[in-house]
Amino acid sequence: MTQSELLKSIRKYFWRRGFVEVEVPYLNSSLPLEPNLYAFKTTWEHQKQTFYLPTSPELALKKHLSQNRQKCFAISHCFRDLEASNELHNPEFLMLEWYLPNQNLADLIKFTKKFVRHFLKIDFTEFKLPPNLPQNEADFNQYFLNEIEPTLPRHGGTFVTGYPAYLSPLAKPVGNSTGQTIADRFELYINGIEIANGCVENTDANSIKSAFEAEKEYRRQHHLPLHPISTDFIDYCSRLSLCSGVGLGIDRFLNLLK
Repeated sequence: MTQSELLKSIRKYFWRRGFVEVEVPYLNSSLPLEPNLYAFKTTWEHQKQTFYLPTSPELALKKHLSQNRQKCFAISHCFRDLEASNELHNPEFLMLEWYLPNQNLADLIKFTKKFVRHFLKIDFTEFKLPPNLPQNEADFNQYFLNEIEPTLPRHGGTFVTGYPAYLSPLAKPVGNSTGQTIADRFELYINGIEIANGCVENTDANSIKSAFEAEKEYRRQHHLPLHPISTDFIDYCSRLSLCSGVGLGIDRFLNLLK
């Protein structure tokens, strides 16, 4: 399957199910400020104005959702700085993102399975991370890389859940059986490669703002690239009720279909 054929098939899949496609603007004066996502910037020389390229379609989709509570999706070029370039990471890539109002994480997983199986005839398993995970990002990433990723199936799809809430400020935080706070979120691995991640959306404006401000301070202290925080994005999130969404890397997904 070619990229053109896949994009055509994806659009048909969502249109036939009543989704609205949202156009994503590429020049933004501000963006959400999430950990590990560093935006490219460009300048409108005539006006001496700085813009930032989207790291995901989420800002545009959340704006649409806050104004029109309906199923929606976007296919967008995304740009991420400070990442290695290899067969799995590129500074520019295509992302598919979709949102389901009034759907919880179980509903989202069910929909995602159906979407993937439309293109790939595979089986799925679910893997829940153990409790008492490292409570800082660096240690968690090392733990996940060494202890979890090597154990994931190399064939078929695996939904990984149970991630600590601090890793995902835009996912709804929930308590687990051990009293810890985890993110209402999954990562989908297919044949051992991360393909997508999804969550129930966090609609608490105060917690999102606090997370963005903490990331802002972290970047200042560590002399990392910083862009203006989109206060509009925080407002869009606060207007949502129950809503869940998925981001899927089209380039990685296409490689599975070749």
